[in-house]
Amino acid sequence: MNKPELYHKSHSSVKKDAGQLLRKFASKLQWRPDGGDSVLEIGCGPGDVSMDYVYPLMPENIEKLIFSDISSKMLDFFKNNYEIPKKCHLRIINIAKENSLPPDMLGQFDHNIFKLLRSEGGDCILTFFGYNNIFEANHIISSSPKWSAYITNVNRFVSPLHNCSNPKETFCKMMEDSGFCNISIEVKEGIYYYDNFENFKENIIPVCGIFDFIPKSCHDEFLEDYFTVMAETTAKKRGLSLRDSMYAVASDMFVVYSQKRNHDQTTK
Repeated sequence: MNKPELYHKSHSSVKKDAGQLLRKFASKLQWRPDGGDSVLEIGCGPGDVSMDYVYPLMPENIEKLIFSDISSKMLDFFKNNYEIPKKCHLRIINIAKENSLPPDMLGQFDHNIFKLLRSEGGDCILTFFGYNNIFEANHIISSSPKWSAYITNVNRFVSPLHNCSNPKETFCKMMEDSGFCNISIEVKEGIYYYDNFENFKENIIPVCGIFDFIPKSCHDEFLEDYFTVMAETTAKKRGLSLRDSMYAVASDMFVVYSQKRNHDQTTK
């Protein structure tokens, strides 16, 4: 997702649902009794979800809140379009590579992901798609003789949980194996309608990673094929007719709360 302007104005219903789930699960967060929490948001994007939903959840007495993303374009858009509140900072972080976490941030936070949490513990809330028919369309289109020559490493654009028979159980096991405990997972099944070709196009392009592989001269033809595949996968996933599945995204949104297992819990 390297198109912050488009991404910022797209998928408002999806972002609203994600924000509501964040609010619901935020009551589980274990804030320090004396304040001074350090919080890291990973994958802040262009800043709309961060400022509309994440920042309002913060206690007034937090020590710091860092908004991070892998994309400098996203962070530049964030910085140029929002007033950054006091105690908040922006930082580029790539969590995809095992040894790429900034050394100065390891073990410094109360709320985020495992290696960045303090040694005495901490917790995190995660939101992501276990299933999204954009993933399904990426996989199908990349196997098409018509488009396969343009697309490389499609797995970068498909969730690891996408084809799991029991993604909730699989992810819970992954969290436990990584050292987390007290894990709560909720899955919200959704279908989001975008009414017409142009509206759908505007919303899908920012999140369709394989689109960047397609020559500009083929963009419209590619999107016609891609949207047909999306309609077919939506119909199959939600048991709808093809007509009722046009210009729609079907998804299973996960929201996860968990705590880092501290030394005492590990040795019991």
